[in-house]
Order: sequence, then C-alpha cells, then structure tokens
Amino acid sequence: MNSGITNETIIVLDDDPMIEKLIAASTRKKTHLLTSAKEFQELPENLNVLSVFVDIHLGTNDNGLDLLQEIKVRWPFCPVIVITGDQDDNLVGAALAAGADDFIQKPIKPKEMIARMQARMGEMAKRRGQAILQTGDISIDLVHRVISNPEGHQRYLSPTEMNLLRCLLDAHGTVVPRDIMKRKCWGQIYVSDNALNRKLHEVRQALKDISRSVSIRTIYGTGFSLKVTEEQRKEHHEMR
Repeated sequence: MNSGITNETIIVLDDDPMIEKLIAASTRKKTHLLTSAKEFQELPENLNVLSVFVDIHLGTNDNGLDLLQEIKVRWPFCPVIVITGDQDDNLVGAALAAGADDFIQKPIKPKEMIARMQARMGEMAKRRGQAILQTGDISIDLVHRVISNPEGHQRYLSPTEMNLLRCLLDAHGTVVPRDIMKRKCWGQIYVSDNALNRKLHEVRQALKDISRSVSIRTIYGTGFSLKVTEEQRKEHHEMR
C-alpha cells in the first residue's frame, strides 16, 4: 500500500490488498487501502480524493453499498466505482440505486478500469462547473465550500457544514426534520442532537457574517428550514 494519504488520493475500500496494488500500478496515483467501514469513518474530512473504489462484500461483514451515501456526502463530485466478484446481475442496479457512478466486475481489467474512471471524472468535472448556487444575497460555491456576498466577503465551510447548508437549500424553504438531516449529512454514523446543533451553529454564524437576508430557522420539535426575507426575494427576482 502507498504510505499516507496525500492531497490527491484514490481511496480503495476492499479487503483484498492486491486490488489496491493493481489500481495503484494501473493509475500511477497515490492510493490508500481501507478494509472496513470503521476505517473509512476515521478518514479526515479535508481530502482531495480523485476517485473511490468500493467492494461490496468486505471481510468485516460490512456491505460497501451501505457506505455509498456517506461517500457521496463527503465528496459529491468524486466518482464512486463499485467493484465486486459477485456475479449476481441484481447488484448492478442496487449499486447504482445506492449512489454509485459506475460498476466493475472482478477480475479487474486495468484498461477498462482506467477508461471508466477517467470518463466518470470527466462527468464530475462538468458538474463542478455548474456548482455555484445563488440564494438571497449570497453565492454558494459547492466545490470550494465558500459562501460569499456581492461585496466580496467570504466564509469557508467544512464539508459537513456545506452539506448541512445544501440539505436546507434542496428543501426550498420547507422544514427538514432532524433525523433526515442527520441521515443525509452523516449517512449511517450515529450523530447526537448536540453535535448537529453545534454544526448548525457554525453555518448560522457564517450566514450572519456575510448575509443580510439568508438565515436558518428552527422549528422546535420539528426541524430546520432556510429562510430568505421577502425583501431580498423581490430584489433577487428583479435582478434576474
């Protein structure tokens, strides 16, 4: 296994170390082997991951498909490719439905693997180009995790904080229950209400620092929603 995790890394989640060696030799990129869901969850947040290869059946009895949502939450523009030696045709549909971007059967053919990875990386690059959202008086750069206002003031968000904001944006002002927010932002990891509240506090503070119109509203006992003041909505509509 290549030593250490660098800023450009391919993650290989597989209980067979030869798979990681094959991918490293074929792509000539730094790779990091993980053999369990626990090891994946211990990864630092701020990684520049080029691609993630996920085996379905891990030796720890973990199912790689269970981690796909969490992987996509961490790295929304990183291609996730499922690999397996299982010949069950239903697995292809299950993997794609769970969030995989592609599927490769073992034994891995290096040329096919590289071609698929590069194709998916190209698709993700196009999505990154469309990854700046506007709401109220702020712009949200999903790739660089920066929110900014017309005056040029900016705030950087952590991956989890940006995912919380994106979750609220996707709800278009409707209320997002706590449990759904936790599931969308942390996947299968248990998260306490206090931990959620701390992260939301950071997002609230960032919005307060740069926005006059966008804020997070708490509906006690229910959940949270993103609020844009009516004055700013009118102004934003006229600008468009």
